[in-house]
Amino acid sequence: MAYSAKSQATYNKKCVRIAIKYTPNEQKDSDSLKAYLEQTGQSANSYIKALIKADLNAKGFNVSDNDNTTNTKTE
Repeated sequence: MAYSAKSQATYNKKCVRIAIKYTPNEQKDSDSLKAYLEQTGQSANSYIKALIKADLNAKGFNVSDNDNTTNTKTE
C-alpha cells in the first residue's frame, strides 16, 4: 500500500493530540514511567489512554455519543 500525504493529512485532522511534559524536577516520575513501560512492553500512548479511561469510568463521567450531553455521577 502506497503512502499518501494527502490521506495522512486528512486523517491527522480527525485525530486529537494531548501531550504531557515532565520538568527537570519531575525526573524521578519520568524515569519510573519509562521503566514501567519498558518492563511491561506497553506504549506510553496506550498506558495513558487506559489510565484516563479507567479514571473517567470510576468517576461515572461520560459523554453521550448521540446528543453530546455530559453525564456525571452525583454523590
